[in-house]
Amino acid sequence: MALRMHLLSPKTPQQPPKFHTNPFPSITHFTSRPEPNLSHAPRSASREEAMNKSRELLFTELCQYLDSKAEEVKNKWRKLDEDEKWALVKDFVSEWSVNFHPLSAKSVKELVEEHLHQQNPPAKSPVLFPGLKRMMGFSQDQ
Repeated sequence: MALRMHLLSPKTPQQPPKFHTNPFPSITHFTSRPEPNLSHAPRSASREEAMNKSRELLFTELCQYLDSKAEEVKNKWRKLDEDEKWALVKDFVSEWSVNFHPLSAKSVKELVEEHLHQQNPPAKSPVLFPGLKRMMGFSQDQ
């Protein structure tokens, strides 16, 4: 008696496809532009106003902490490198957050930078390669 094996996989009877019925038909609506939601506009405006006031309050408190005027703090902030900014912010948060909790050094640093950026938007576009103008023969004043 010889044992016979098929080299190809045996044909299995196909099972009928399973249909999943959903009692709720799906409807997809595509538009080229979003519909305006007027109920969010006042909330968004008041939220933005609250954030601006928070930044201003935080910056005022930072100025008082440093015992300096706002203009002096702005100039000092621009001259600091990232490590010095982090050290300053961490010291400020450790003392100031006793009254205003929870605050993180990261959020304080971001709020101060946003506040300063809003007050003084950059006059000219940032240069990706500062030495590029010099290498091309342009003066730094241009």
